Amino acid sequence: MIVRHPAHALLLCALICAPAAPAVAQSFGAAFQGMRDTGEPVQIEADRLEVADQQGTAEFFGNVSVLQGSTLMKTKHLKVYYTRGEGTAPGPGGNVRRIEATGGVAVRSEDQKATADTATVDMQAQTAVMSGNVIISQGENVVSGCVLNVNLATNAAVLVPCRNVGTGRVKMRFTPKSGESN
Repeated sequence: MIVRHPAHALLLCALICAPAAPAVAQSFGAAFQGMRDTGEPVQIEADRLEVADQQGTAEFFGNVSVLQGSTLMKTKHLKVYYTRGEGTAPGPGGNVRRIEATGGVAVRSEDQKATADTATVDMQAQTAVMSGNVIISQGENVVSGCVLNVNLATNAAVLVPCRNVGTGRVKMRFTPKSGESN
């Protein structure tokens, strides 16, 4: 199914405010890079689609793959909330307000990848939140925590540690000059 609409900054992207004393990430929202261009078409594929037009929702089940620009998101379950009414396309091609991905989420754009248990993208607020076992990698560089909040408009990101697991700290491993060409 191909969905084309400017309101699709869609997919998995950007996160909300975090609790006090979070670790601040630098460019951890780059996995959502392709979703910043709202003019790009969004292509969604899944094993099954259920639309509840009266409620303004569409749910995709099984091997869900979402592609917009350079960003690819994969998950087991994706719920899309869209606006119904005058001036919008009928069905899930209408104005997408929010998406929720559950059952394990992987988002990739170019050389950056982010994985988590769940992800919510709010297109109106231009935010994305990934939570549960968040791992972000770019080449050999890896950072992990519990909740990643991304502002899709500015690419600002905050990674919150897992306070109830292990040390309760954000973890980062990076290789100096790993992003440079020889």
